[in-house]
Amino acid sequence: MSNQMLSPVVRIVDDDASVCESQSFFLQLAGFRTRSFSSAEDFLRDDDAEAPGCIILDVRMGGMTGIELQQELNRRGSDLPIIFLSAHGDIEMAMSCVEAGAFNFLVKPPEPEKLQSLVTKAVEKNRMERRQKAHALNLKRLFDTLTTAEKNISYQLAKGLSNPQIAKLLGISERTVQTHRARVYGKLDIENPVELNDFLHEMEEA
Repeated sequence: MSNQMLSPVVRIVDDDASVCESQSFFLQLAGFRTRSFSSAEDFLRDDDAEAPGCIILDVRMGGMTGIELQQELNRRGSDLPIIFLSAHGDIEMAMSCVEAGAFNFLVKPPEPEKLQSLVTKAVEKNRMERRQKAHALNLKRLFDTLTTAEKNISYQLAKGLSNPQIAKLLGISERTVQTHRARVYGKLDIENPVELNDFLHEMEEA
């Protein structure tokens, strides 16, 4: 199943079972699907990374800490937004986490409404980014149906070069350029250089 069709999951990673239970209960009442993990190690072993959503992560845990888990997820290329929770209002730590890519940082116990608001924004951010990436990958697959010659000409067309300019640059006839141009437009379902430039720009986001 495509990860675009999976329901978002809010992962709660905290070694305090009461925290996991209370946050899970509140977020489920708000309509979110949740899953709790008692350690970073459990999360790495059991989480389904294909499901969109976000992570609510305790900074200080036994074993691998929240910050160490963030570093490992960054190494793996995870795109799940992280909302850090800490019982200590450490501004320097919060800034460090956010600079490393965390979505936000809250002091325990977080206000339920504030946490729900951040979770909503984090989940939507993740879903939007995954939709954009999937779209870019689809464009790349379509672009890969072009021949090497068609790809070379498409790059020049996107720059706004005319048929004569492309012919001179690539050392081919204008008729050949026209033929390849028609094939590029047909295969990519576009009509002009502006649309081609937009196509290539969106594809590069993959």
